[in-house]
Amino acid sequence: MSNIKAIRMPKWGLAMEEGTIVGWLKQPGDVVTEGEEIVEIETTKITNVLEATEGGKLVRIVGNVGEVLPVGSIIAVLADNVASDAEIEDFLGSQPSVVIAEADEPAGDALKVESWDIGGRNVNVATAGSGEPIVLLHGYSGDFNNWMFTIEDLKSIGRVIAPDLPGHGASAKNVGNGSLDELAQAVAGTLEAMKVKNAWVVGHSLGGAVAQRLALDHPELVKGLVLVCSAALPGTEVSADFLDEVINAEKARDVKAVLQRLMADPDLVSRDMVDGVLKYLRMDGSRDALKAIRDKMVAGDDFADLRKSIDRLPAVLVIASQNDQIVGFPHQEQLPGGWDVEWMEVGHLPQLEKAAEFNAILRKHFAK
Repeated sequence: MSNIKAIRMPKWGLAMEEGTIVGWLKQPGDVVTEGEEIVEIETTKITNVLEATEGGKLVRIVGNVGEVLPVGSIIAVLADNVASDAEIEDFLGSQPSVVIAEADEPAGDALKVESWDIGGRNVNVATAGSGEPIVLLHGYSGDFNNWMFTIEDLKSIGRVIAPDLPGHGASAKNVGNGSLDELAQAVAGTLEAMKVKNAWVVGHSLGGAVAQRLALDHPELVKGLVLVCSAALPGTEVSADFLDEVINAEKARDVKAVLQRLMADPDLVSRDMVDGVLKYLRMDGSRDALKAIRDKMVAGDDFADLRKSIDRLPAVLVIASQNDQIVGFPHQEQLPGGWDVEWMEVGHLPQLEKAAEFNAILRKHFAK
């Protein structure tokens, strides 16, 4: 009997309900290998590329370009070379047109979001998957949704933990003095409460600086670091103008202009992204929290302290872009020997702009 498999509309992020087929990168008759990019899909958040989770021959495209389909819908069919048209038709007729995205996942592997009380301050945490812990720390004014494609990909190889840093997302807006120590202690308390040790910690931008502080102060919690367009590395400098523009953005057009600075392709900024940031900025305490963190970042003392201790950090992979308008890029010759560096042709958000390439880099690094 022929081996026939459905490719379905993925669920990228907790809020995704449907996606639009933008373009097929493979055509009927093409042989697809695991990990190859198959189709470009647009969501209300951003456009991303779906990779094959299995190999086979693409024998049928069901989702046409421009078509909007719910999560779990069959969009294409893979089969071996001996599958007949009749077998493919029988397969499609026997399959539910839509399935719940998490139906085939082991219990506990689906994304869930919960709040933890850490020293009297709630920390919002998204988790998915099981196994070796992988902690994701977002950047300034972001939240766990900045990792929506990363969480979806990495949950098959580990227990992914993505907190909203204090002052961000659905976490408490109390950030104390706004220092890296304040933020890192909140992350440490969260990981300890969740009984997490020896984790890979991936930090983006501000989150990269927090990850470094965490590794220095709590080495038992950190197996290794991945610093993504990270602040505080030699040669980088955070744009104070960008930080101020975030804090002062009042209208949708202001937020859109700020977000476009994050992307190599400004057209990737969607209305949904803009609305999400605007909603966050209008929450009580959000702007005050951002200002406290901004003042510490611009003062630079916390970053200087990290640079003095850079040789004490555990194994590090740096992912950077020479097109980064927010922190610039690190001077590779000033980094400690033995650090790995991957350059990507993106702006400041590689995990969203080129998610498939970014995730492949992480998987390769974690497999070493």
